[in-house]
Parts: sequence; C-alpha cells; structure tokens
Amino acid sequence: MNRKIRIVILPIFIYLFSLGVTFADTVIPQDTTYHGLLYGHTNVWFAVPVNADGNLSVTLTPSDGVNMQLMLCTPEKNEIIRGDCWGNPLTLSVNGVKPDSFYIRLWGYYGSSENHGFTLTTEFAVAVLQNDNEPNNIFADANLLPLNNTLTGHIGYDGHWASNPADVIDWWKITTTGDGILTVTITQVEPVNLQLAIYRPNGETHVVYADTWGDTTSLTINNLRDGTYFIRVYRYAWNFTPYTLGNVFTPAPGGNDPEPNDSKENASELINGILSEGHLGYNGFRDNFGLDGVDWWHFTLQDTSNLQLTLTQTASANLRPQLFKEDGVTVVHNGGDTWGGGYVMNVSDVLPGSYYLKVITYGVFDSYSLLLLISSVSGIDDGKTSEVPIRFELAQNFPNPFNPATTITFDLPNEELVILKIYNILGQEVAALVNEVRAAGRYSETFHASDLPSGIYIYMLTAGEFTSSKNMMFIK
Repeated sequence: MNRKIRIVILPIFIYLFSLGVTFADTVIPQDTTYHGLLYGHTNVWFAVPVNADGNLSVTLTPSDGVNMQLMLCTPEKNEIIRGDCWGNPLTLSVNGVKPDSFYIRLWGYYGSSENHGFTLTTEFAVAVLQNDNEPNNIFADANLLPLNNTLTGHIGYDGHWASNPADVIDWWKITTTGDGILTVTITQVEPVNLQLAIYRPNGETHVVYADTWGDTTSLTINNLRDGTYFIRVYRYAWNFTPYTLGNVFTPAPGGNDPEPNDSKENASELINGILSEGHLGYNGFRDNFGLDGVDWWHFTLQDTSNLQLTLTQTASANLRPQLFKEDGVTVVHNGGDTWGGGYVMNVSDVLPGSYYLKVITYGVFDSYSLLLLISSVSGIDDGKTSEVPIRFELAQNFPNPFNPATTITFDLPNEELVILKIYNILGQEVAALVNEVRAAGRYSETFHASDLPSGIYIYMLTAGEFTSSKNMMFIK
C-alpha cells in the first residue's frame, strides 16, 4: 500500500517542478555549505540572508560531473549574474551588497527524470569600517559629524544591478562654534571615484567640491562663519567603498564682534579704554563677502574730546575705518586703507554726541581689534593771568600705541600727595612713576616699557581724593 502511494506522488512532484513551481525557498545562511539533489529541467531557489554590507560569493560543485546553471539574483529574484558549471566547480560573486535576502537559482540541463547531487557554498566578506546611519540620502536626514572628529561610512552598497539605488549619496552635517578655518578630509578603502562637497546651511548650494579619484581628498574653507554646514559624499556610476570622514576646525584669532552689526542700527558698542575685537569677511561663501563685509561700532561723547582710535590686524587684509556723525552719513574722519598694517586715527576737539565707526573689508577676511581712547580737552583758565589748572585732569598718554616710551600728562589745581603707578591687565604693579607731594600745575612723566611684553597697560593717578585711570597699548 505504501509503495503505491509513493509511485503516485513522485510523478506529480516531478511534474510541478518541471513547470517551475517550487515550494518554500530553502534558506542557506552566509558562510555555509549545503548539500542537495537537483532534478533535471527544474528551477530550485535558495535564499541567502545578508546582515551587513559586503561582498557575496557562491560556489556550485556538481557531484556527478553534469552541467548545471547557477544564477545569483536580487531580493526581487531578478537576475544579477549567471553561469554554467559544465561539471566543474563554478563561483559567482556579487560585490557591494546591502543587508537583505539574496537568491540563488539552480537549473539542471539533464532529463527531468534524473537527479544529481550538488554542493552550494556561500561566503560573505563583511565590508570594513562601521557603516553610517541609513537613510541619510537627503540633507534633512544628515548624520552628525562632531567638530574635530572622525567617523566612518559606506556608500554604494546597493548593488550595481539596482534599478533605483538607495545609497548613492551620504549627507553629513557639522556645526562650528565660531568663525574659523574648516578642513574636511575623506579617505577611501576602494580606489573608486567619489565627489566630496561642502554645502551652505540651506543644503542646496555647495561652497566647494572636488572629485577624489580614489585618493585621500581634503577641502578647506578659510573664512567660515559659525553655523551648521552640510557635507555630501557622492558615488559615481556603480562604485562602492567604505570611507573615513574627518574634520579639523581652527578658530579665527581673537574674539568676534557681536553679530549682526552690519548696519548702523545694529552697531556694537565701543567702550573707552577697553579693547574690542572683531572679524570681517567670515561668511563661508567664497563668491559673496556681502554678509560680513562691514562692521559698525558706536560710542557717545559727553564733552568735547580728543579721540585716538587704534585698529590692529592679525592678517594682511585691506581694511578701512571711517568715523561718522550720528546720522551715519556725515564723515568726521575718513581713515585710509590699512593694507594689513593697521591704522591709528587721531581726531581733536570732537563735539559731544553719538558717533559711529564703520570698518570695511575689501573682499577679504581678517581678525582685528579696536582700542578707543577718549581724553577731555584740558580745562585751563583763560590764560590771561594764570596757567594754574582749574580742575584735576589725567590726559591720555602720547603717543599711543607706543614703543618704547610714552608721556603721561596730568593737571593739579592745588597741592596734593600725588601717586602715579602703572599696572598690567592682571592688576599687577609694574612701575611707580610718582609718589610725592606736588604743587598745583601741569606735569608730564615719561614711562619706559622696554623691559615689558607687548600688551595693554593701565596707568592710575591718585591726587588727594581724585582718582583716575586710563589704558595704553605697548607694541614692540
């Protein structure tokens, strides 16, 4: 009875396979050897689950020297590559695959009533380096690249057979902490051509780009302003490779001015005797310096005063300082071009009121500092009968900046114990010029700084109950 059942079922089984009808596909894990029997003129499917990016190889070995066909297929069972073994071992490979189930199809060329043994061996080489977080094929899904750090990724691991490849582009984003220089470097494992590009914060327009041609490639932007920028890695044709992406950020020298201050209405405040720092031209866009081409500063005079404004640069950019009245149009002093050498502006007898300083860059970038020194026009009697000062006064030193000596002048309306000392910016005393009782009058003292380092120093006058201090700059 059992024998009759087998005789009936076996022809039906063979007939279904001859029509290409199969039962559930057999799963062969990666890096596994499978032994089986194959009936002639029959399609047999096997699934190979892949759990990482990498390269898949399958070897078919027929046991009886018969001809079989081996085909590797996509997750949709579309053909990638096929070959006939002609009785010998045959290896087919598919490189650049992503995690998914790939398929093997076997076909026997011999008669449908024959069955022959075979061995299938799967080998999978996992791509080196850790993959980037997918999906990141649009800038809105960009992976974060920390500042001054290095991460790794894969690109192109979707197979050259893919009709709609999903790993053509990797987007990364990086946020700078201030103005400065940004260098981004990509290093590949496979010598294929990629494109590396740095994009503006809108993610739509690149600032700079380059093809790698398989080599380590770096992009540098020297005048990048603070903000979030996007990095795009693009694969040409059907290339695939693991890669390393790193960045180095070098902050611009000195502190930045409060942004935005590119208009009179948004001017930053200049404070008498306090060093202010700023950047110009740090916008990150090589084709447009308009975003940071001007800095405006503001200060107010309570009395008629003499002004000295010193602009010092860290690079060789050509800047121009201009002093305006309150309307921002009427010029008080039109400073000259600096050509990288800085500028000292001296203006006498400036009337009380609000004033604006405009610093312009001519299509370049630089860091600079400003030191505003305000000194009152000394209050002397009418000069007809006496030259005794009518009030205490500590004048701004001259010259300033100085090297190696400068003169400090002060007025005494009556006899007092006078103390005149010099301090560094840490508040440490570096010199004592006067410590004695003096009669009413005007006095001048010379301060020599040859043995001191360059920098800002404070001189303080105490005469009776009168105390006043001012800053001065020593530049070797």
